[in-house]
Amino acid sequence: MTKTAIILFANLPEFEARAKSFSNCSSQKTTHQISQVLTQHFLHLAQQSSADAFLIDSSIQKGKNFAERITNAFSDTYAKGYENVISIGNDCPSLTLKQLEIAVEQVEKNKVVLGPTKDGGAYLISIPKSCFKAESFTQIKWQSSKTYQGLENLFQSIRADVLETETLSDIDQPEDIFNDSNQTIITKLLAQLILNFADTFKSKAFQINIDYLKVDSFSLKGPPAFSI
Repeated sequence: MTKTAIILFANLPEFEARAKSFSNCSSQKTTHQISQVLTQHFLHLAQQSSADAFLIDSSIQKGKNFAERITNAFSDTYAKGYENVISIGNDCPSLTLKQLEIAVEQVEKNKVVLGPTKDGGAYLISIPKSCFKAESFTQIKWQSSKTYQGLENLFQSIRADVLETETLSDIDQPEDIFNDSNQTIITKLLAQLILNFADTFKSKAFQINIDYLKVDSFSLKGPPAFSI
């Protein structure tokens, strides 16, 4: 057991499919599959770090609203004996293992580490136990354009040492997926979309060779290869 835990705080794909659509066709099935790919990607990323990793999805989250659920996720993780907790979601593809490791290193030096998103949210929240105040945490305007400012104000009020990381974009709309620079996850997502398309038409005439799927996130050149 390490001193630090990373929690992947995310919705179950079934819930995500009802809450939003990453598909231009508004397909719940496609959204479900994309959500699965994203969750698996970020859980694997967290597991590669030097911290312990946990998935806290909507099936085990506790609380009547988002504020209560994320506060309880932090509190319960500290209660397991961890001195530091880092929370990430499954909707910021640009997040890298290097950035996670920086957060681990800094939080173990008793620094709060915050990762802002371009829309005013936060893709990473890293808090030493000594800086966590549950009652104040629930008062943040979560899931809004004022979330990050609220976090900054909270930790300034207790004079915590705060490190702000690079501002990144998260995924809210289908086009957001392809505005990102993470080639690996874009390839995985496109592969899933193509497989879903093929399954929809139940075509056995074509087999997709994923190894030949080449993606450029800027030009999106290089179509998938099909073999009959």
